[in-house]
Amino acid sequence: MRFWKAGSSAFVVAAVSLLAAACTPALGASDAPEKPNIVVTDFPTVDAAGLYIAQMDGLFRQQGLNVTIRPAAASQLAASSVVNGTSDIAVADYVTYINTEINQGARLRIIDEASALQPDDLALLASPRSGIGTLSQLQGRTVGVVAEDDISTLLVDAVLTENGVNPQAVNLEPGFPLQNVAGQVNSGLAEAAPIPEPFASESEQTYGLREVADIDQGVTKNFPLDGYAVTEAWARKHPNTLAAFSRALQQGQQIADTDRSQVEAAVEKYLVISPWTASMVALPDYPLSVNPGQLQRVVDAMVQFSLLPPENRNFKITSMTG
Repeated sequence: MRFWKAGSSAFVVAAVSLLAAACTPALGASDAPEKPNIVVTDFPTVDAAGLYIAQMDGLFRQQGLNVTIRPAAASQLAASSVVNGTSDIAVADYVTYINTEINQGARLRIIDEASALQPDDLALLASPRSGIGTLSQLQGRTVGVVAEDDISTLLVDAVLTENGVNPQAVNLEPGFPLQNVAGQVNSGLAEAAPIPEPFASESEQTYGLREVADIDQGVTKNFPLDGYAVTEAWARKHPNTLAAFSRALQQGQQIADTDRSQVEAAVEKYLVISPWTASMVALPDYPLSVNPGQLQRVVDAMVQFSLLPPENRNFKITSMTG
């Protein structure tokens, strides 16, 4: 089964234009947040370690913010939460943000990057009983993904293509939430799945799942994964709040980028994993600023693998401030 959704070209252009918005206003640290109590809805993986560290170390409080982090079962739910107003800020993947703009008519701003792919941070894993040991053996088999047309779908297609396997020959099946996917693969509901950390390390320990391929290779190497987004309307209404959040988050990102022990402590607490698992997980890169050139890779790959209408093939992301 393959997924393709036609969408409004105007919405797609708006989506990818807004994607690169480095929209933190130039405000002084003494400017009080308009909304000191905010909710961040997070698709919980190690990609959000900067957020967890900022919360754990009191960095948001230092900026006058009381932050509540709410987990979402899927990236799509996190992105939708800022559109429907049940949260202020989302942590989700970039493919989901673009699809949210297309499907919901939303206008989103990426305020900070969360993560970029690094070796073993996201792996294609299979049950040892499946007999699958190479990418070519996935042809005609079922690979479980969280949802239609999310970043895992995109990255699996890219890795298959890079290794000479036709993505159309592999059945990508949605409906495999990360919290349960290892057990579902182990029980044979899917024969393989792209699994990020810390779920990858847990699945290897618990079920003995085996790596078929590291997703961080070739065209997907250092691929931008997740970011922090708000609606354009929310950003205009709460510039001081946005600036305060971004200052604290960037401190958390800096710590995540340089101090693994802090990352381990944060993911133990917020992802509820054991210290041993935390010590084993492979970490992504934690960018310290929004890089429009990097985010353009997402758009280009979405066009290549038909997750965006082809009329947007020549669209280029431009950096925006405001």
